[in-house]
Amino acid sequence: MKRWFITLAWTVVPLLLCAQHPVIKIGGGWASHYGGSTRHIGALKLGVGYEVEIGGYWSVEPGVYYMAKGWKDRDRQVFVYDEDGQVVLDEEGRPMTGFMNVTSNTNYVEIPVLINYYVPLASVHYLSFSAGPYVAWGVGGKAKTSGDTEQTGAARFYYEHPTFSQPDMRRFDAGVIAAIGYEIGRQWAAAVTGDFGLANVSRSGAKNVAFLLQVAYKFR
Repeated sequence: MKRWFITLAWTVVPLLLCAQHPVIKIGGGWASHYGGSTRHIGALKLGVGYEVEIGGYWSVEPGVYYMAKGWKDRDRQVFVYDEDGQVVLDEEGRPMTGFMNVTSNTNYVEIPVLINYYVPLASVHYLSFSAGPYVAWGVGGKAKTSGDTEQTGAARFYYEHPTFSQPDMRRFDAGVIAAIGYEIGRQWAAAVTGDFGLANVSRSGAKNVAFLLQVAYKFR
């Protein structure tokens, strides 16, 4: 899978570098996972694409982007352990519990291919609708944990580790992107974008999801 992703990247990147009319995009918003008790964290997306007009008000737009997203597991109830690994009991002999929080940041190189359709509203003003698939490969990120009572020493309060170093995490991601935007002068544009993961990025079956407000500048 990694070789396939690298081959695709080497195909798309030269096209973007040679493009006469590239598109620069940057956006921010929030990201999380489908379902479960996870909560959202901040998300960032930036990179370049190349829009190819295919007739009428339709266009195709491949691109290469850096995407920072992730999720947060808050207030997970855990037993409190002593230094010998035994569960601590309260005065009534019941196991004591605490709360563990984990914030996982994941950074990807993302390659989407969007199909765009423009609806003219007025002179040089357009409403745009975009959709298409994406593939992505995890290139970094940290998981930050606090309140893990199974740890010893300072790690009981806080520790970090690379997100993709965990055996249950998968670097490959794939899904679909959908967006609706507004464009002025065929150069400046703003859009609300949703990234909906279809691939499991962990053995638990979690899938990425992100929503962003994105701005773009198209070189003409």
